[in-house]
Amino acid sequence: MRRTIRSKTSPWAVRRTALNAVFPALFLGLMLTAGAQDVPLPRAETLFEQFIQKTGGQAVYDRIQNRLTKSTMKLSLPSITAEVTSLVTKSGLYRVVVDSQDIGKIEFGSDGRTVWDFNPMSGPQIREGRERSRFQHLYSLDLPARWRKVFKSVECTGLEVIEGKPAFKVVAVSLDDYSPVYYFEQTSGFLIKIEYPMETAVGPGVQEIFLSDYQTAGGILYPHVQKRREQVREMDLTFTSIEYNVVIPENAFTLPEAIKRIAGPGR
Repeated sequence: MRRTIRSKTSPWAVRRTALNAVFPALFLGLMLTAGAQDVPLPRAETLFEQFIQKTGGQAVYDRIQNRLTKSTMKLSLPSITAEVTSLVTKSGLYRVVVDSQDIGKIEFGSDGRTVWDFNPMSGPQIREGRERSRFQHLYSLDLPARWRKVFKSVECTGLEVIEGKPAFKVVAVSLDDYSPVYYFEQTSGFLIKIEYPMETAVGPGVQEIFLSDYQTAGGILYPHVQKRREQVREMDLTFTSIEYNVVIPENAFTLPEAIKRIAGPGR
C-alpha cells in the first residue's frame, strides 16, 4: 500500500518566511540611518531647486498661470470609481469636480477667500484652520516651484525609505504655520511623497500622497499616478489629460448657493 506523506509547515518556517520578506527593507532602513549619521544631509533649498530644474526649469513654471487636469479615481472605502476634473490657478483659486455613478457629484473649491467642499452625503462645508491650509496646499498650482514665496522655513531632517526608495525628508513651514513634509528621492531628485497634517473625527492625522510615473506635459514633468492615504482609506488617481494656461470659463470659481448660505453676508 502506498502511503502519502503530507508535509506540515512549522510555525518557525512561517515566521522565517515573514522575516525574509521584511528584512531587506528593515536592513536598508538601518543602513540609511547609520549612513545619515556620517554623511551631511543636503540643504532643503538645494533639493527644491534641483527638483525644479529636473522637472522643467523655473522659467517654464513661471509662465504657467493655471492647470486643467482630468483623471480617473478609484477609492477603497467605500469602493467607488469616479472621473475627476480639476482646475487650479496660481492665484489660489481652484475648482475640483468628482463625478461618480456610485455616489453622485462631489465638489471642492475656493474663490480666494472661502475654502469649501460639497458632498451629497455630508452636505456643504467651509474649511477653517488646519483643514483650510491642507486644502489650499493640496490644490495649489505647482507649489514646489513657488516654495520661496509659500514657506518661511524648509529643513532637510533625514533620509528615509519610501516604498523601497531612499528619499530625503524635508519639513516645511508655511506663512500660516502649516507644516507639510516633502520626500525627494535620493537618486532622481523627484518628489515621491507628501504628507499633509489633517484633522479627523478622532483627532490629528496625516494625509499621505505618493507620486510616481513622471511624464512630460506642457514642458513639465508631472506625476501621472498619485496614491493618497488617509486613515484606512486609499485613493488612486491616474491622470489622463493635463493642460496649462487654459481659457477659464466665467464664474468658474463662484461659490455654489449652498455654500453662500452658510458662509454668511458678503459671500
